[in-house]
Amino acid sequence: MEKKTSEKNPSIEQFEDIQATDKHDLEDLTLQKKLTQTLVKKLDRRLLPLLCILYLLSYIDRSNIGNAKLGGLMEDLNLTSQQYQWALSIFYFSYVIFDLPSNIIMRRWRPSYWLAILMFLWGVVATAMAASKNFAGIAVSRFFLGVFEAGFFPGVIYFLSVWYTRQEYGRRISFFWSFSSLAGSLGGIIAYGISQISNDTLQTWQWLFIIEGAPSVILAAFSAWYLPNKPETAKFLTNEEREFAVKRLENDAGASNDHSWSWAQVTSVFTDWKTYIYMLIYITGTSALQGVTLFLPSIIAGMGTWSKPAAQALTTPPYFLAFLVTVAIGWSSDKYFERAYHMVAINTVGLVGFLLLMFLPSTNVAGNYVSACLVTISVYANVAVKVAWFNNNYGGLTRRAVASAAIVSVGTIGGAIGGQIYYDPPHYFAGNAIAFSCLAAQTLLVILMRLLLARENKRRTRLTEEQRELEIHKYGGTELVGDRHYSYVYVL
Repeated sequence: MEKKTSEKNPSIEQFEDIQATDKHDLEDLTLQKKLTQTLVKKLDRRLLPLLCILYLLSYIDRSNIGNAKLGGLMEDLNLTSQQYQWALSIFYFSYVIFDLPSNIIMRRWRPSYWLAILMFLWGVVATAMAASKNFAGIAVSRFFLGVFEAGFFPGVIYFLSVWYTRQEYGRRISFFWSFSSLAGSLGGIIAYGISQISNDTLQTWQWLFIIEGAPSVILAAFSAWYLPNKPETAKFLTNEEREFAVKRLENDAGASNDHSWSWAQVTSVFTDWKTYIYMLIYITGTSALQGVTLFLPSIIAGMGTWSKPAAQALTTPPYFLAFLVTVAIGWSSDKYFERAYHMVAINTVGLVGFLLLMFLPSTNVAGNYVSACLVTISVYANVAVKVAWFNNNYGGLTRRAVASAAIVSVGTIGGAIGGQIYYDPPHYFAGNAIAFSCLAAQTLLVILMRLLLARENKRRTRLTEEQRELEIHKYGGTELVGDRHYSYVYVL
């Protein structure tokens, strides 16, 4: 009796090369499942809680300038609207520059040490922003905040792929990313609480930077000690678990399993057509995402006559809903092992939300607030799916590390764009129209990418033995071929 495995919806506990043809094979398969369940639970408990907390702190530190604006930042530093927008955007310029170098260090050194160093430095800068006296001070602080935060997100994207199979990866990266929206939710609550502090020594925005920046400094040393570096040396696993962890990742990677390092592997990422389409997908999404993130407090403040502290608090529900939907969409994307259609579905929600924000009358406060919730849900929930998608489709540790950083790096230019598009208060029609256009363009690119990957998968199934050998030679041999190997199946 042959045990068949669904190619469309494979279970994360199954290995495609195992066929239980007798009692011994069935027992072996049961053991594999138990080992997998035990191992994955251990990995989840060790890696996810701390990484999620660190990212929550990171995202609070980068986005709290929106709450600081309502806390008197512009008035105290005598900032013009243009200066404030440049203070937002300058963060992303440094972010773009240092993403790739940071991930190369991650690939070649101990991830635990590097992530901890980055965390300590961005915490120091985030706290020191409270001492800013003018535009130059806040701009320089935001620049260096971008330098030190640059490596964290793409670094964790790569780091998690070292521990989980491709079909386990989506829900983990979704859970990790969901803490960015949770940061927005908590940021509103914290900002509201800080606004109630009665103290003449420091202004509300100064307390905001100090209280939200200090925890990153405190947790940095703990992170260096607590985080493991790779499955082969993980002390929290038994010998049997370490061996099994390495073996199942090898099975998942197949012919693309490669742990070597070379500059040729680095440059191979930039000769791959996928890289540039994924960059465009990322940059269009980030433009809308960061525009909404940076201006949501101001957008909500412009909807009604409520006070600034109330507007801070009203940013919490949209972000909390985004947190829930991000986790759900990541789970669904892994369950069906599909990425593109999930992105199209969630983008559709955002497109509807932006249209409502553009055309609903300003007197319809409830409708506009619901629309703000829809766009926040959409621009956050699609990030985890697209990150899982491009990470799934690069084989070999070096190619994956470089591709993760390169795509996020160039894509983050959208953050600089997002900081400029909401320039027409109080209703922000132009800003919402630009964000709508970016999300629509991303949706078309996602559909195009899916069609191209499906065509490539089909082409590989038709190759003769001779053509397969030529394919490997074409890309420089087994060390450089990676996911371009004829046996590698792209995730759609």
